[in-house]
Amino acid sequence: MPQPANWSPLIHAVDDNGLFMIWLYNLPTWLFALLTISGFVSLALVGLRLIHHRLQAISFATLIENGTVGWFFSGVTVLYGLLLGLLTVATWTNYTQATGLASQEAASLAVLYRDLDGYPLPERIKLQTQLRTYTRFIIDQSWPLQRQGFIHDGESVELVGLQGPLMAFEPTTETGKILHQEAIRTFNSLVELRRLRAESISGSVPGVIWCVVLLGALLTLTFGYLFIVKSFWFHGVLVSLLAAVIGLLIFLIAALDHPYWGEVSVSAQAYELVLSKVMSNPVHSPEK
Repeated sequence: MPQPANWSPLIHAVDDNGLFMIWLYNLPTWLFALLTISGFVSLALVGLRLIHHRLQAISFATLIENGTVGWFFSGVTVLYGLLLGLLTVATWTNYTQATGLASQEAASLAVLYRDLDGYPLPERIKLQTQLRTYTRFIIDQSWPLQRQGFIHDGESVELVGLQGPLMAFEPTTETGKILHQEAIRTFNSLVELRRLRAESISGSVPGVIWCVVLLGALLTLTFGYLFIVKSFWFHGVLVSLLAAVIGLLIFLIAALDHPYWGEVSVSAQAYELVLSKVMSNPVHSPEK
């Protein structure tokens, strides 16, 4: 896959094994859904075309009873439906956790900025300016790359630029010491939340589960071929509807699988609110 236009050594793919999937998430959501559903419907119709007339022609077809096939078909669809349902719940839970993680990180930025209000003015100017720069970097640089499946390591460089002067500061009053301890505690929480966000960017449903899902879809569609329906077109409509439902559910799971990729992803709105509401007032240097 081609690298983004502003690629540099500080940018790397979050998951080299999943690079071939990133192009799907860069598509518009409607097109992603259309390709997924149409792919399953096309596959179902091709399979039906290969099996329908052959099944009708063999003498064994007279022994097939739709009621018996339907009983087994119901069992297969129920089990497969449970799999897709549980997987959908799991991916949605992961998506909501990623949303909450971004909100917590933004809240930590706001709390740290407020804590820095109590610092002496020269240090306060430097620290709050660096924290504002770091927040702006997340919004303008990191977030667009995350949606493409990349991590910008320059974010950690900006964070280290804040860490140095914060750790070097030595308060001279008891109130200052307490405030400094709280600021360091909030900063450490910010570092941890950033690390968790980076891990969430590369997290996804394991490949073995995707293999089971796709194999289950193939087996479910195959069971749909075993019904004796004289009209190929009517049989095709039934199988197409089944394939469309399966494709729709698999699209939903895939869209939620990577909560920071593509259009259906966690937004940077929480960070933008902190930047515009909490960090909006510029820090002025003392009058001489």
